[in-house]
Amino acid sequence: MKYSNESKLVNQIEPLVSVCVPTFQHVKYIQECLDSILSQKTNFPYEILIGEDDSTDGTREICQNYADANPYKIRLFLRSAEDKMVRNGRKTGRLNHLALYRSARGKYVCICDGDDFWVDSQKLQIQFDLLERYPNASLCITDTFIDGDSLGRSSGLPHEFCIYTPDQLNKKNYFGHISSWMMRNAMNELLENEVVMKANILDMVLFTFYKIRGNTIFVPKVTSVYNLNPNGVYRSRSSIQNHKTMIEMNWYLFYYLHKDPVQFLRTVGHSVKRYYINFIRPAKGIRV
Repeated sequence: MKYSNESKLVNQIEPLVSVCVPTFQHVKYIQECLDSILSQKTNFPYEILIGEDDSTDGTREICQNYADANPYKIRLFLRSAEDKMVRNGRKTGRLNHLALYRSARGKYVCICDGDDFWVDSQKLQIQFDLLERYPNASLCITDTFIDGDSLGRSSGLPHEFCIYTPDQLNKKNYFGHISSWMMRNAMNELLENEVVMKANILDMVLFTFYKIRGNTIFVPKVTSVYNLNPNGVYRSRSSIQNHKTMIEMNWYLFYYLHKDPVQFLRTVGHSVKRYYINFIRPAKGIRV
């Protein structure tokens, strides 16, 4: 469902970048998120696509106010709870995310969940310029501050500008944080792949899909903030459930995307080893 988007000025432009904002129960965060995107300084047109997934905490009303106040930038999509996808016995926002990706019109796509925000008004311009300069790159990643994490940033990130080939990232299923990415718009191709409906962790699907399409650019500049959410699906489940999910994820990424049996066996072997060390050995009282 759209929120009176047809007559809005945003539909009269041809955006070069589409920023997708999936949001649900983010009343404490959504204003900061949208303000940070609206404050971007660019020499090209961009659009903001908000997918409001039937919140009951006031998030929907805030999104409607922002859409009314920014008809030249925002396309608002109001979802219904009845249309949500059920995974593992609970409703999820998967269909909201996928519908936003399908609606993105830009040459490039960014994603910023409604409880995250950007801290650099040049984020879009920096990444746009780099992807224009390096046509063989499919993905541009900047650094992210992780609010609520002792390290403050994702592990394994470099401290200097890098351009990685697909082979150099074949051991990674995720890199940085999705709020800091800009991708070439190949969403229609991605959405044709069954993996988007089967895999549990959509961010890992996106990263794997894009890392094998071309090079990945990394910029050592913090442009986004990721708020650790203890109520998120991954963190609200037990450790044993999450280990099982990662083993399953490795299968889906192999079967539907990268097709690399060596990478699959290596990652699954690592997951099984960690599962044994963390759960089976303690349960049996095995000492080493």
